[in-house]
Amino acid sequence: MLMSLPARWGGKALAALLVGLTVFGLSSCVTAPRVGLAPQFDWSERQQQLQQLQHWSFSGRLAIKDDANNESWSASLRWRQEGDRYDIQLSGAFGQGAARLFGHEGHAVIEMPKHSALTATSAEALMQQQLGWYIPVQGLKYWLRGMPEPGSVSQHVFNEVGRLASLQQSGWRISYRDYLDVDGFELPRKLVLENPRLRARLVIDRWHLPVIESEKGG
Repeated sequence: MLMSLPARWGGKALAALLVGLTVFGLSSCVTAPRVGLAPQFDWSERQQQLQQLQHWSFSGRLAIKDDANNESWSASLRWRQEGDRYDIQLSGAFGQGAARLFGHEGHAVIEMPKHSALTATSAEALMQQQLGWYIPVQGLKYWLRGMPEPGSVSQHVFNEVGRLASLQQSGWRISYRDYLDVDGFELPRKLVLENPRLRARLVIDRWHLPVIESEKGG
């Protein structure tokens, strides 16, 4: 059950926070036919490598535009993923100081300074309760690594070296503008996420991969 929020929090700030946190998503997945230049073997190999990354974190910058309300926000972002557990922190967003969303499957919590925490069974449930819609936060842990969420239909286009150039899934289009080589893993540096209402730009300044050797199997 969701806990009540103080009235002074305001729906706009919470909406901005929740939208921001969504920007911040394989075994086998159901996909539409592939488009692009990458051979099937190369893409399968890349997915297998990315699947091994179960513990990672990054710091970056986020900018969001809500076309429905003609509003924009920006914030600094830190995201830590440890298996199914996520811990997402925003700072400097919409004049609210720091905000935090953390949890795991079956439990999600939002914390903001001087306000009571809000909890639900999932980050998606928090969004549905407060906004009337939600975006699959769990899918972002795959999108952020440059791969589709498993078990959901997707369409993807590759660039000339076999990395994802764009991905369409769960009502979103994700464009990959740049990649970084991080300890042998090619990971996104710049992403743009769009749906009919929202546009989010994410620049990742630094990736952290704390358990590289075990995750790479070496």
